[in-house]
Amino acid sequence: MLKYPPMAWRGPAAAWHLTFLIGALLSVRLGLRAEARMVIPPVDGQALFGQDSDEEEEGLPTGGVRTVGGGSGGGPRTFQRLRKASGFRAASYGFQNFNKDKLEVSYQLPESEFQPYNNSFGYTKAGLAEVKAWRETARQSAFKLAVKQGKSQAQLDNAIAALDKEYDRRVKEYLASRGFRMLNGNVVTVDMPELVRKNSALIKPLSLAFEKIATANRYRSGDIIGAVLSFAQTAMYYKQPDPVFKEKHTGGVLPPITAVLLGWGDCDTKTGLIGAILSNWAQMKMVGVGVPGHYLMGVLLIPEKGDLFLEYKGLQYVLVEPAGPAWLPPGQVGEQTMQLLNSREGYKIEPFF
Repeated sequence: MLKYPPMAWRGPAAAWHLTFLIGALLSVRLGLRAEARMVIPPVDGQALFGQDSDEEEEGLPTGGVRTVGGGSGGGPRTFQRLRKASGFRAASYGFQNFNKDKLEVSYQLPESEFQPYNNSFGYTKAGLAEVKAWRETARQSAFKLAVKQGKSQAQLDNAIAALDKEYDRRVKEYLASRGFRMLNGNVVTVDMPELVRKNSALIKPLSLAFEKIATANRYRSGDIIGAVLSFAQTAMYYKQPDPVFKEKHTGGVLPPITAVLLGWGDCDTKTGLIGAILSNWAQMKMVGVGVPGHYLMGVLLIPEKGDLFLEYKGLQYVLVEPAGPAWLPPGQVGEQTMQLLNSREGYKIEPFF
């Protein structure tokens, strides 16, 4: 059984005016040095596995249909049919679950809803620059006001410190609005729990498709998890999103609906998708599990013999490996993942709900 380590993201004389100006310039200079130390990588300081993508729309012409077939990684035969027509996008998938049942699910979304959804995820340098521009304007205004009112250097420093604090808050607020969060050391990463929570209602039509399958086949919780896991592992390609795509930082992640309609994703993309789908069942409790360069998840289940699980706050979460293309049932992970889980760096857990 894996062990869970601690969690680890002055009077207005002429001489005084000269001193005042020097102090103000020094404050700005120190602020610029701090800015230079602020590193915002597209992912959580982790190397990206898998190949980089080209264009997101590659192989999906307007009005066309792309059909692919064949299993990989020892999995069953699968297919995906992706369509981008006038006014909507649609995706249909065929795959086999661990019960050997052949299943099909579909999802469709109007283009007028897809574009705002897809554009809402990911931050840009221009977006951060707007926040920075606000700070510089506010600093200049504070300086002019201090000179006009004859305030001391200490009073100016306090005003600048308050503005810098507000700047930090606005940066975090902007990143949060784009699906990201800032960790210690000014490292920016995708907010996976928030990504799952935000997409829960949006992906519900796909959850209902799985629920219909579960009802028809009298599936229990473990069977539902296996069906969704098989879908992500085998019917969707494994492909690493570009960390920066068309000047937008993605963190190497596609949001769940985008992944479904494009037909591919990597480990954290597929984890976010599975988490969002399963979150529509009230009894499903999940945690994200991060190791260096990889991401997977745990689902609250009673482990069966041979299942790999971890404990979090006294509960047992069976590990699932969404990445694919290996066809691994709940409780089994890849050999490389096992090595990462048992490495000296350990792993971190973040609850999705």
